[in-house]
Amino acid sequence: MRWLGWGLSLALLAYMAWGLVWSDHGYLVYRHEHAEVLRLQQQLDAMQQKREALAAEILRLRNHPEAIEELVHRELGYVYPDEYMLIVPPEKQGADEKRTTK
Repeated sequence: MRWLGWGLSLALLAYMAWGLVWSDHGYLVYRHEHAEVLRLQQQLDAMQQKREALAAEILRLRNHPEAIEELVHRELGYVYPDEYMLIVPPEKQGADEKRTTK
């Protein structure tokens, strides 16, 4: 009778240990979810930095007319009447490889 109690206790302990590690809420799932939380936190930090940079850019564009002028020149390609725009086509990748092999 005594061995039966020890056997049942050991079986219960083994079942509880299995549940602690491999169940739906066990250690392995916890470790996976913790890694996911860390990844999402890094992604959130990167997005917040990008948001702060965009907010600073908005303030710069609101407060400095020369910033708007620079943006129009760079993004839209506007030039003053006394300026010339030189458009250079991008080089093909094959031409770069030929140049480096010679």
